[in-house]
Amino acid sequence: MPQISQKQLAEIIGVSSARITAVRKTGRLDGTFKADNKNVVYDQDAAVAAWNGEIQQSITRKNGSEEEIPSFNESRAKSEHFRAELARIDLELREEKLCELDKVQRQAFSMARSVRDALNSIPDRVANQFAAETDSVVIHKVLSDELRKALERLTDA
Repeated sequence: MPQISQKQLAEIIGVSSARITAVRKTGRLDGTFKADNKNVVYDQDAAVAAWNGEIQQSITRKNGSEEEIPSFNESRAKSEHFRAELARIDLELREEKLCELDKVQRQAFSMARSVRDALNSIPDRVANQFAAETDSVVIHKVLSDELRKALERLTDA
């Protein structure tokens, strides 16, 4: 197990030192070197065997370009999928099956405020009638009518 430098390993294999660095980053040479600061020392026999594919490596790291850029067909399929989703959303917006959240929230708030105001105004409208009325049936009827009118605003809106 002679220990050699990266430059020596490159000369033995017949490639550049930069190529050794690139292959090391893919994980193909994992377990065949020790790195101390900028110095990298390789086990000659293990590194040459790993380079030639004689050692089974469980490669956990992929080449950076493989991680970032999918194949052309995969990219095209994803693009078509998202284009179809956008077309479906656009169609549903036009058919009014979908609507904007802000618009719904504004309308719901406006409707709730209208009902609240209608219910809060009932005492002001019926207070004088109730002060003069002693019959509970009449009071019940007037109060029921006023509540019904206020709640009909909710269904009409």
